[in-house]
Amino acid sequence: MSSTARPTRRDERRAQTVQEIKQLAMEQIRVGGPDAVSLSGIVREMSMSPAAVYRYFANRDALLADLVVDAYDELADYLTDLGGAQGSPEGRLGAVLRGSRTWALEHPNAYRLIFQTSIGSGKDFAADRTIPAASRSMTVIIGALAGVAGHATSKPATSGPAGSGTPVSAEVTETFRVWAERSGLTEFPADVLMLGFLTWTRVHGIISLELGGHLAATGIGAEVIFETEVANIRSQAERLPR
Repeated sequence: MSSTARPTRRDERRAQTVQEIKQLAMEQIRVGGPDAVSLSGIVREMSMSPAAVYRYFANRDALLADLVVDAYDELADYLTDLGGAQGSPEGRLGAVLRGSRTWALEHPNAYRLIFQTSIGSGKDFAADRTIPAASRSMTVIIGALAGVAGHATSKPATSGPAGSGTPVSAEVTETFRVWAERSGLTEFPADVLMLGFLTWTRVHGIISLELGGHLAATGIGAEVIFETEVANIRSQAERLPR
């Protein structure tokens, strides 16, 4: 019979210190954006010696990578729980898409870190950690789209991204294939992948405009725009070829 070893007091203190460092870094992001993250500022706030912080994070980039992975994992867990609580593919898709907006509005600083800067893209650093973390929430969205596509009983013959009826060039198809391979999404059909990627841009485009205060000037409520897009995406998923 195996048992899980309890963490030592040293382990607990280390975990608490790491968490405090991350909380202070997120406060810096709230005030000045990701560029404001400063290990020296955190050291001053915690009354640590300058060298002590490097026992927890090798450098500023390592701290940012941890924050990015934490945010992506929290979003993915949230969407997974929402989708799993639904009884139909259509309900799951709606819950996942709406959940993306809800999470963003409740965690605007984390959202800006991962979706409104290149830091969360894996392009500049820590790709081995950030890309798999980012792919988790994308997998939930694409899985929900695939569920709706497979559940629809009557669909006209369509082709192209999102059932547009427009033929897709070999170059575009290859581009999405490379992206899917890089992101660990090769289990899904090409049409679902294309709609998934476009859904990602459309959903986060609306969310980013809402967080930036740009939608208020239109006089159209953000929720109205978002719900219209949710309905459009569901309709396109239903028209995808099986």
